Amino acid sequence: MTIKILGLNCSPRTKSNCAALLEHSFAAANAKLGGQIEHEVIHLKDKNILHCLACGVCGKRKDREEYIPCAIKDDMTEILAKMCEADGIVVATPVYFGLPSDLFSKFIMRTRVLRHQDFKLANKPVGVMAIAGRRSGGAETAIMATWLPFIRNGCLIVGNGDQTCQYGTMAWAGPPEHILTDEWGLEQGEQTIRRIFEVASLIKAGKTVVGGTTPMKFSYTAGNRPS
Repeated sequence: MTIKILGLNCSPRTKSNCAALLEHSFAAANAKLGGQIEHEVIHLKDKNILHCLACGVCGKRKDREEYIPCAIKDDMTEILAKMCEADGIVVATPVYFGLPSDLFSKFIMRTRVLRHQDFKLANKPVGVMAIAGRRSGGAETAIMATWLPFIRNGCLIVGNGDQTCQYGTMAWAGPPEHILTDEWGLEQGEQTIRRIFEVASLIKAGKTVVGGTTPMKFSYTAGNRPS
């Protein structure tokens, strides 16, 4: 069974540690899995991603079951489609003040349209790789902050599984591509990809038995206080 995993590089740098970690991790995981992963890495810095306008028109109509696309015309249209097509997603981000990059923040707000369209990302496993300049530089908090909007999208959060089952990949690097000297960080990266693969494989196999749709429905009124 071939599993499609989409990598999202949230670093603003050229030859970034995030890019190097993603490519190394995919290659190492595929070597262990016999080439069962089909992957693509999107470098967000190379894409035209505009800020969410909070216009309130994306998602679906409030009066009937009809989806409405995002009103902004930029590269997010292609990225959102690839996220929906993928069986799993891995996010790699540098750590800034214990948080994911502002590039990630701008990008993830634009996935709101998929949430409103009855959780199009529901049940997709998502893993996170965070690279800090120090071992105690906030990688864990950056990983957890990255989780939150994916949980809101109905995704399934995974760690690195295998021997340690930590929160994901907590890597340590300085100059460009310095990550390739962090043996423990590289090991966690490969484990995180394999964990996404494992969970995605189970979900994909299950869908063939119960059908390929999710019962999740977005509601504009549930949990809201009356005006």
